[in-house]
Amino acid sequence: MKNEIIINKNKRQVIKICNTPKMFKKELYIYKYHLPYTPRLIDNDGKNTLILEYIDGIPIFDMAEPDFVKITKLIMHFHSIEPQGNKCICHYDNNPRNFLFSNGKYYILDFSEWIYDYPETDLIHFLLFCASEYNLSKFRKVFKQVTETYRSARMINPLEWELLIPEVIFRFDSRRKKFHKYKDNPDLSENRDFLKNIL
Repeated sequence: MKNEIIINKNKRQVIKICNTPKMFKKELYIYKYHLPYTPRLIDNDGKNTLILEYIDGIPIFDMAEPDFVKITKLIMHFHSIEPQGNKCICHYDNNPRNFLFSNGKYYILDFSEWIYDYPETDLIHFLLFCASEYNLSKFRKVFKQVTETYRSARMINPLEWELLIPEVIFRFDSRRKKFHKYKDNPDLSENRDFLKNIL
């Protein structure tokens, strides 16, 4: 079951009622960092409810040409806030619906599922959404922008990438099936094959 979201555009606020104390604590943990690319935390009740700034934005897949270099830089910064050896805080539900563009800025939303994991997990998962959305030519371009931008400041471990792909694909497909979110993309198989080209 998803968290309940109540949007009050007049007050420019979003009330998020979390289904479990764990989800609430996870959300609050991230919002207390006051990251420049997350909605501002206005208040919380200490139990299950957060009041957040309302971002009147466009999901990146609704844009003709999202700037994947800027988006990747946000992911990189998010991965850098609390490193744990080779692992970091990963969004884990980095569906592009959780990336908005508003007033010249990109934002990341929804942190109720974050975990400590290898950063490659987040990158693969994000790129799987792109592989489902775009044709092969556009996906190759996005793949290059994401991986080259990330590698400009942080390492991508090719072995971890190779080992994680089957696991992340399985999780991705299981969630898509559960929520009936499959898209008919004739290039999906080729896109996923291309995802292996991290070297």
